[in-house]
Amino acid sequence: MTGKTSPKVLVLLIGEVLEDPRVYKTCRSLSESGAEVTVACTNPSGRPERETCDYSTVNSAHTPDSPDNNSSFTFHPSSFTLHPSPFNIIRFPHRKEFAVKSVYNWLQGKVSPGFRRMASTLHEEVPASPVRAAVRNAVLSLNFRHYLKSSMKINRMMIREFTGKSFDLVHCNDVDTLHAGNALKRSGAAKEVLYDAHEYWPGIGVHGSKPNDALGDLEAEGIKNADYVVTVNSFIADMIEERYGLEKKPAVVMNCPWKYEGTVQTGSVHSPVRIIYQGKVQAFRGIEELVLAFKHIDGAELTVSGRGPLVERLRLLSVSEGIEEKVRLTGEYFPEDALRILNGHDIGVLPFNPVTLSITYSSPNKLFDYAMSGLAMAANDLPFLKQVIVDNEMGKIFDSNDPESIAETLNGMIADTETLKKFKSNARKTAKERYYWDIQFKEYPWSR
Repeated sequence: MTGKTSPKVLVLLIGEVLEDPRVYKTCRSLSESGAEVTVACTNPSGRPERETCDYSTVNSAHTPDSPDNNSSFTFHPSSFTLHPSPFNIIRFPHRKEFAVKSVYNWLQGKVSPGFRRMASTLHEEVPASPVRAAVRNAVLSLNFRHYLKSSMKINRMMIREFTGKSFDLVHCNDVDTLHAGNALKRSGAAKEVLYDAHEYWPGIGVHGSKPNDALGDLEAEGIKNADYVVTVNSFIADMIEERYGLEKKPAVVMNCPWKYEGTVQTGSVHSPVRIIYQGKVQAFRGIEELVLAFKHIDGAELTVSGRGPLVERLRLLSVSEGIEEKVRLTGEYFPEDALRILNGHDIGVLPFNPVTLSITYSSPNKLFDYAMSGLAMAANDLPFLKQVIVDNEMGKIFDSNDPESIAETLNGMIADTETLKKFKSNARKTAKERYYWDIQFKEYPWSR
């Protein structure tokens, strides 16, 4: 960026910037490159309404988990390419979750595995009916209406806050901030708009659902006024370009971590082999199938590192299936702890269930976190995951996302120690060469 005055950038996010690795790194990189960055986000975690963020803000936001006793990895900020440039944060009240959804999520962890399996069987065996379909669609519609109403309320608060001020760029993260970004551009508060689609929003729900159509319409209205469009992988970039008839393909900035230059052990394998899933513990991520796979796996142990509504259910499941000695649930973690926690493991698993287009073409942070940590990978057969893992010889792909197929794949990796070490080494090497944040951010299309 050039010029005597620092360009001003406003970053919009529904969610917490300190808990969103992609947005946090974007703000850091913009600030380090010379921009004056203001972040407008919501406040799901009860942090101060206004603060200036530097590395110490993030590092003191929580008390990190103690390192694995068997890990040779020591977490220290100087190990990473971190930029000390601060940015300002203004937080708005976070949207409240739809009451029915909140109760459903609560029940996810409370219902016993046996009762759940019985209910699931009954659900599948009882013939579909117009009444059942109507009830399901009504609940989904109400949930979406609540989501949209809450999001638009926050958009209006952001518009009121920043109208009359002046920014060179407003960076909108995901479709639920596009309304505010475009309104600020129309009012003259922002010269240009950049839209960053973290996922494929018209495919966020099941095929043919009303939320998909509504989100597609909302994105279409906003994207035509965006000066720049960014997304997380080439598959989604192609779909966005085709759907909205864009003149230019969206830029791709992948969800990679900062480069870690410290020592990572890739030339050895633990006994038993250490396997990990890290991230949100919620529906459609295949974590229940992964846990059940350990009924058929010996010579390995599983760590589930993350938070979400399914943690207690998985705990009950591991006990009911008699595999609690093989499965460890560590609960909450924070994004800046990701590499520290992953180090000391051998295989990272990505068992996502492709129930929607958004999941099918997803680009999870953990894919690149696993690689930077020197982990081999095992994943479901999804296009982007397969492209990265297979093309770079980082691991294996499941034939299908059921416990037996997952177990077969993992057992094969566990038995072949030399190939497992090769996968680990390839993952680490490729991450250091291509899959790290600074090199990805060079594709960011705006600069002044």
